[in-house]
Amino acid sequence: MAQLELELLTDDAVEAAAFEAYWRLNEDGETWAQTVTAIRAEYGLKPQQMTRIAQQAGTAYLADLLCESCEDPYPVSSRTDLTQALRFPSWKCPSCHEREVEERAARVMEQKARRRSEVYEQYPILNGLDLEPTDLTLFEAIALHALFSDPAVEDAGLTSPTDIWPKERRWAPEQLRYNFERGLLKAVPRRLKVHPDSHLDAFALDDEGELSDSFYLGRVSYYLMGQANELTERHPRLLRALNRTFREGPWPSSWAAQWHNLWDELVLADAQDYLAMKLGEHHLEMNQGEGTRTALQDALSTFSLGQVFNFIYRAAKDSAAYYQRGGVNKRQAANSTIGRISASADRARANGWDVKPFGRPWNLPLSAIGETFFSKVMWQPDMMQVASRDAQVPLHAWPAENAAEGTEDEGSEEVPHPVPDIDEEGTWIDLGKIPGATPWPDVNDLLKLEPGTVTAIVSVPTAGRSTMALNIALHNATAERLTVFSTCEINSDAIERKLVSATCGADLRYRAGTVGFDSVRRRASESSVRVPGWHTPTIGLPLEQVFREAATTVIPPQRGRLALWVVDTIQSYSELDEEGLALSMDVARRIAEEHSLAVLITARALSEGPDEPLELHHVPTPIARSADTIVELHRDGVYWTSLPDADSANVRALKVGGKQCKESVSLNFEASFCRFVRTDT
Repeated sequence: MAQLELELLTDDAVEAAAFEAYWRLNEDGETWAQTVTAIRAEYGLKPQQMTRIAQQAGTAYLADLLCESCEDPYPVSSRTDLTQALRFPSWKCPSCHEREVEERAARVMEQKARRRSEVYEQYPILNGLDLEPTDLTLFEAIALHALFSDPAVEDAGLTSPTDIWPKERRWAPEQLRYNFERGLLKAVPRRLKVHPDSHLDAFALDDEGELSDSFYLGRVSYYLMGQANELTERHPRLLRALNRTFREGPWPSSWAAQWHNLWDELVLADAQDYLAMKLGEHHLEMNQGEGTRTALQDALSTFSLGQVFNFIYRAAKDSAAYYQRGGVNKRQAANSTIGRISASADRARANGWDVKPFGRPWNLPLSAIGETFFSKVMWQPDMMQVASRDAQVPLHAWPAENAAEGTEDEGSEEVPHPVPDIDEEGTWIDLGKIPGATPWPDVNDLLKLEPGTVTAIVSVPTAGRSTMALNIALHNATAERLTVFSTCEINSDAIERKLVSATCGADLRYRAGTVGFDSVRRRASESSVRVPGWHTPTIGLPLEQVFREAATTVIPPQRGRLALWVVDTIQSYSELDEEGLALSMDVARRIAEEHSLAVLITARALSEGPDEPLELHHVPTPIARSADTIVELHRDGVYWTSLPDADSANVRALKVGGKQCKESVSLNFEASFCRFVRTDT
């Protein structure tokens, strides 16, 4: 039963009577004594007048409903409001509610201030030594560069939490993000620290609601360690140093052994994302476990990411068709995709197919780490086209020669034609120092490798022409002439081992040997030698397409003009008949002339017997006609699979400058070190 108390605010008797009639209840205290229509008729009021009187002629209070704090009665605004108020179990007046909200906000602010003070105490801003590229692993350098290149860092010197990076440019691939962030954070010594101005929700609380010593990855902001007191002055210095190292080199020696694993991690993450996206387009879904990763890793070990995208696209499409035919559920259809990818990769590998690479879809952009690694560090114009096994570090990554070394005797005269020499450790120290196109002064009288010319090294099989061509490529690259070595005779790993072996004089033919490859490679990286670019095109690929890869993917145009292109062996990129070889030689000559570069090819030829030297008439006719210079590499007893122990080799000119020639030069062949050296070394 409602008890109303009225407070009149008008002196008009009619309005006062109408107001009291409006709020009058029957004796039961639940129903109204008169309807609004009856009241208006009794006092001759219009609807607008009745409404004004009910709202302004006075105030009605519900005595049964008091404010919990000040115990003021509830002010009723209308009959409908009274009906609703009778259902309220309790009520708080606006002034008391507002005061309570303000008190609660004050308590929250006080609690936040106390929590922030605790955070500042637990995570103080510290100074440390300025970071240099040599202090960092390759991953740390790339991750820090990506993290602190974000424009938001410039405001206060702290990073944006990785959770809020936009999908269009994530900091790292999603499945790698937490591992990457954890690895960067736990580096010893510490590269970065948690900033105490991170959002308070980023810091974990214990069971009692107090600040713990934990925080949530992805939610915190970081600052860079350094000597500058202003955080905004720390990261620009590191970014400048990293940009210079990425752009000009040389890399710290440890990076040479680290880039390959990072490449594999990033392309695998992209392949997994693309697989999930393609299956999702067909309304299929699968849990990608270790088996999925293993299958994708196997495909990526041979094929580029773009080619693996091709396999994934077709496999997902076939799985969707498999489900549509009926008899299987969605999970079975999705799980069959991995088998299809593996089968496609195996068939393409076994048959030597040239698989068309896909481009990167617009809705699967590179992460900031991926963009920094592939474009800024590895100088890859399109990483989608490059297989992991064919990828290589940019030329400037290798250390340049230290000009201060070897200058103790300043009064000594320069030797015009220094003899190639080997130091005590077996290192080929004069690579790149010999004037001319090869590391052997006497051979330079035969092989000029001038721009716009085509030179051929011919030999019977297994004589060592690939090794000789690789030695020449290594010499020219060290002499800072941009060089690419294209071969399908040797795989990418073997090329690297041969280059390191020739540089350091280490026998790396057997992996189980006593010489550690990583340590020898480190010694090579610390020398003055620069490696050439190399790639292993598919056998049978047209020579023009091989050159396009060499001049765009292996050595991007922004590095400068290609000076020497070595093709080993030209028959591998020609049709089997003489007409096909002639076409390849025409392409080689046209490329040499149009691009003003030297083209060095190797070619197979056969003589009458193992000890019979080659003559010009033994050389395939298209090569004999088109090459400007032709030299024969001869080793006694070498013929097909016959590999004698003899280490002597003879380089004999068959044609020089378009004319027949009979001059020859003797070299020693160090088979265990993959190099030819002068006989007087």
